Amino acid sequence: MAKEIQRETIRRIALRAKAMGGRAMLVGGCVRDALLRRESADIDCEVYGLTPEQLHALAVQFGTVDESGARYGIFTLKDAGIDLAVPRLERRIGLKHGDFDVTANPTLSFEQAAARRDFTVNAILQDALTGEIVDPFSGEVDLRRGILRATPGEGFCDDPLRVLRGAQFASRFHLSPDEETLARMRTMKTDDLSPARVLGEMKKAMAGDAPDVFFDVLRQAGALEPWFGELAALIDVPQPSCYHPEGDAYIHSMLVLHAAAQKKAQAEKPEAFVYAALTHDLGKAISTTRGEDGEWHANGHENTGVPLARAMLGRLGVGKEIIAYCENMCRLHMRAHVCYYVQVEAGRTNLLFDESVCPHDLALLAACDTMGKGSAGGDAPKEEAFLMGRVKIYQETIAGGMPSGGMLLAGGMKPGPELAKALGEARRRALLGEDAQEAVKAVLKQRKFE
Repeated sequence: MAKEIQRETIRRIALRAKAMGGRAMLVGGCVRDALLRRESADIDCEVYGLTPEQLHALAVQFGTVDESGARYGIFTLKDAGIDLAVPRLERRIGLKHGDFDVTANPTLSFEQAAARRDFTVNAILQDALTGEIVDPFSGEVDLRRGILRATPGEGFCDDPLRVLRGAQFASRFHLSPDEETLARMRTMKTDDLSPARVLGEMKKAMAGDAPDVFFDVLRQAGALEPWFGELAALIDVPQPSCYHPEGDAYIHSMLVLHAAAQKKAQAEKPEAFVYAALTHDLGKAISTTRGEDGEWHANGHENTGVPLARAMLGRLGVGKEIIAYCENMCRLHMRAHVCYYVQVEAGRTNLLFDESVCPHDLALLAACDTMGKGSAGGDAPKEEAFLMGRVKIYQETIAGGMPSGGMLLAGGMKPGPELAKALGEARRRALLGEDAQEAVKAVLKQRKFE
């Protein structure tokens, strides 16, 4: 119903604009999304032939207007999700993201106005009344062919955020940048972008089904650094070919990330889950050495990777809760594999999961990690089934009752550090299969309270 109201509002705006001598054209993402048969939350509409004053007078007839962009000729209908704008030219005048000189000009041609946009697929216009497509740079053809191509002219390189935007568009819409676009991206420096801007683009990619493409495009554009230096450090880091026929540690991480994107709907914390997949093996960059057997090993990478994950995600401004989740997943993921390989008893997986911030997601991450081994990843379904079965046992063990501080106090212990230590010992015994009451008795007996 909301979309129908939005469409009807646009139709009425277009009719009113026409009566005033103007022409309302849908532009940007809403046109692209319509061509891809996707829903678009917001609508951008450029109105040709009307001055900013005339467009403002029109806008106020259709609801409450946010005038924060009025000096640029932009008027937002707050409750409708519609931006109305006078066509404009933009010229960079400084290094900061917002350092642009903006000139609203209702007499611009469609091609002149579209030239300020970043990529051809975002430079398509559609008449809001007739549905006629106006495509100055053949963006619809590029969309059909799966090509991400920068709009012509020098203005593309004015905004380094477009490197990140290009990567997330490629990721979300399954596009491949052409070589000329990549060459132009390579001339742009992203160092001065704010963390919030970088994270904003990354989040859009991480929410999709191919976040690995985001990082691959940045790699092709020479733009993994400075924001993703820890990830870039995995490039060309060797792995033992018997376990990792897919290639280096970077390739493996991307395959794991792709697998996690397909499985994130099964995760209890889907947003954090894909970040954990991205960062789980960062430690391989500093822990990989050649052993006496001639093979490459990354012993301890699950521990050396924790501060690297913290550094990279912290630099981007990722929330503390997600960072803590990723640190925990990084530290424990190899133990999950060992539990499966050795087929340990349930008590041992209980101990592992008791350290986990999310046992279910740890089991899922281990499966994705195995899926990321290419042709050697065929065991992933069995590993997932084994670990998920053990998660269920762990949950049942916890639900069956665990030792408490009150039980130890009732046995004669006093509050303090020794009580906390005793409780930890009793909990460990219970996780290994002992009845909670018996575990408490055993701990009290050791301390001569019985």
